[in-house]
Amino acid sequence: MAGLNLQSYRDRFPEIAQATFGRSYSFRALEKNYAYLRQEANWLSVGHVLSLFDLSRTPYARYWPRPNEKQIDEVLKQERIRLAPLEGSGRNLAQRLVEILHNLGLASLILRLTYPERFATFSVAVANLLQVQRPNMVELYIAFCDELHEWQKHFKMSSVAETEMGLWTFYQITAAAPQNGAGEEARKSFDADLWIQRRRLGQALRPFMRKYGPLELARLLAEEDPRLAGKIAGEEHERLLRCAACRFYPHFRASQKGWADALISLLAQDGLISLEEQTALRRIWRLRNQAVHPDGQLALEEVENMIDSIERICQRWVEKTDDL
Repeated sequence: MAGLNLQSYRDRFPEIAQATFGRSYSFRALEKNYAYLRQEANWLSVGHVLSLFDLSRTPYARYWPRPNEKQIDEVLKQERIRLAPLEGSGRNLAQRLVEILHNLGLASLILRLTYPERFATFSVAVANLLQVQRPNMVELYIAFCDELHEWQKHFKMSSVAETEMGLWTFYQITAAAPQNGAGEEARKSFDADLWIQRRRLGQALRPFMRKYGPLELARLLAEEDPRLAGKIAGEEHERLLRCAACRFYPHFRASQKGWADALISLLAQDGLISLEEQTALRRIWRLRNQAVHPDGQLALEEVENMIDSIERICQRWVEKTDDL
């Protein structure tokens, strides 16, 4: 099946907006109005903010409470928030808008209308499609826009904002009819798109891979997929055995058949590991071979014992070599 045609969903935005809100929307006029804020001499006014709650221009009054006009006017006159020049990722500007407006959605819409090439309206539904997660609200929004930029480039969309609109439309179609017709076909094309699924998987896994080492990752995965966890732990076991070979036996050949068993015997013979540890290391190696075998299966308890033994016996060859 062909991958997702995101532009086709962007083209259907007016139709889906009509079905969802009872009228269609174009943000071109608001973008022209907000272009005023791209000039360094100008600052955000209450008129800009309140225009976002005009249901003839945007649907967002359905989602967010209208701010108190007098209060927001006083705050904006005091703060004089300038949106230009845009510096760096825009994180500092986004942070300031959230602090003043107390609403990420509203802050994101202001940024989206001022700089549609860089920012999009924040949507939980679209963030879930992208699999973007961050512990901090503003960091989440910047990561959301950064990821949309990657989708924009891949799908050759005109802007980050337009990319979000296409994904929002896709979500609405699939949510309205998840099991039949257009919704089912849309979801199939999304699920079958290799580039999309690689991006989503990367978003989900990257924080764990950056934070945790191989054995920690194996322990996290052990309950979900013991065999995969065993493969990861087994690879780390092999790496650490090679570290031991380099440390204690510089001329040892770790490429010949049976090298691991021979090395473990040498380590025990020279008193570098105990007989109990020798038995444990050989058991780990057998489990490692079992994990990589096409028909191999590992139990959760086997994998956890495997990881515990590698941590107890093998990591010292790297972490505490000065004491050996």
